[in-house]
Amino acid sequence: MIGTRNIMKNKTCFLSIDVEEDLRADGQKSFRGAENLEEMLAIFKQFEAPATLFVTGEALANYPELAKNWAVDFEIGCHGYWHRPLSQLPLAEREKGLVDFLGLKEVKGFRAVQNVIDNEQFPLLEKYGFLYDSSVVPNYPFLKKYIGYKGRAPLAPYHPAVGNHLEKGEMKILEIPLTPHLWGIPLVGTWLRKLGVGFYKILFFFYQPKFISFSMHSWDPILSDNYLKQLAEMLAFLKKKNYHFLNSYEISRNQ
Repeated sequence: MIGTRNIMKNKTCFLSIDVEEDLRADGQKSFRGAENLEEMLAIFKQFEAPATLFVTGEALANYPELAKNWAVDFEIGCHGYWHRPLSQLPLAEREKGLVDFLGLKEVKGFRAVQNVIDNEQFPLLEKYGFLYDSSVVPNYPFLKKYIGYKGRAPLAPYHPAVGNHLEKGEMKILEIPLTPHLWGIPLVGTWLRKLGVGFYKILFFFYQPKFISFSMHSWDPILSDNYLKQLAEMLAFLKKKNYHFLNSYEISRNQ
């Protein structure tokens, strides 16, 4: 493994999965992705690719035995207690969500639902001992809207400024951004499903960033019978391009 001080000297791919309720057309909640997550994790193990699983408290509470199995080989982080954007929650309810989550499992990493995070959340995370956050989307395609994109931010891991989490500063908590590829195009499960591995091979032909994020959801395989095959092909391609796969703990441990 490589330390964070060498991240910009090596090609690094930060891997993560948001484990949450599924998207269903009928509006009913289910956790089919979480129930079948081992199929995706088996591919990560095949490529010796560590990843951080940002899990909702609801998923942890509903599937404690599965979560124990996930934690054997993968880092667990907090994805909120309920799958609700922080913008819909007052600070007191946000704090209760963190306390309730930590009552289920001690973790050091956080990711906001839909990547919607603000300056008020970071002091709460520091208060409860979180060492790193991975919510900020630092760039996004021009004319393409995404609720979690709030403006440009550093493309490599950084310590946010007090009062402006999109700038480097003096906070102790580390921000591990969801760094995209060229022109803000993200390497995420949704885009992989829709555009295919060939699209990303073209992008990497023109540019191979030193640091990039590859994030996905537990429900990606539910929406595409071909997703697991695409995931394996993408990981094999990145490995061939000499990318080191890291989870958030490995990125933050030398900071």
